[in-house]
Amino acid sequence: MQGSWDEQLPDCCYEHKQPSLIKPCSPTPNHLLYLSNLDDQKFLRFSIKYLYLFEKSVPINLLKQSLSRVLIDYYPLAGRLKNLQPRHEHDDNRLQVDCNGEGAVFAEAFMDMSAQEFLQVSKKPSKSWRKLLFKVDAPTFVDTPPLVVQVSSFSFF
Repeated sequence: MQGSWDEQLPDCCYEHKQPSLIKPCSPTPNHLLYLSNLDDQKFLRFSIKYLYLFEKSVPINLLKQSLSRVLIDYYPLAGRLKNLQPRHEHDDNRLQVDCNGEGAVFAEAFMDMSAQEFLQVSKKPSKSWRKLLFKVDAPTFVDTPPLVVQVSSFSFF
C-alpha cells in the first residue's frame, strides 16, 4: 500500500443523502420517561461513539430488520430527548425521553479502501476515525436522536 493513507482516512460516501429511520417492528409503549438526577447532569450531555469492525459482511436489510426487532425491547432508543416543561424552578433544563417510536437513525456508507488497508492505517487511534460515524446535523445535544447507527462498507481490494 502506498503512503497516501498514512495521515487521513478517505471520506465516507453515503448511499443515500439522508439516513433512514428504523422504527420498532411492533407497537411499543408511548410515554415520557424522566431521567434520574444522576443521569440528567449537564456535564453528562454528550454522545458516546463506538466503532466495531467485523470481518464477515451481513446484508443491510438483515441489519435493519434486527435493529427494528431490538427496538421493541429497547424502545426508549427509538424515542427523542425533550426538555421537561418546568413546574418548579429547580426543573429548569431537565431532560426526559419521549418514547414515541420515531426511530433510530441508520446511515449507510462506503469507504474507498479495503478493510485490510483500514486495519493497517488504523493501528493507533486517529481523529480521522470520526469519518466512520454519521454526524447528525442538530443544533443541540437534545436534538440528537438517542441511537445513531452507521454501517460502512469497504472495497474488497
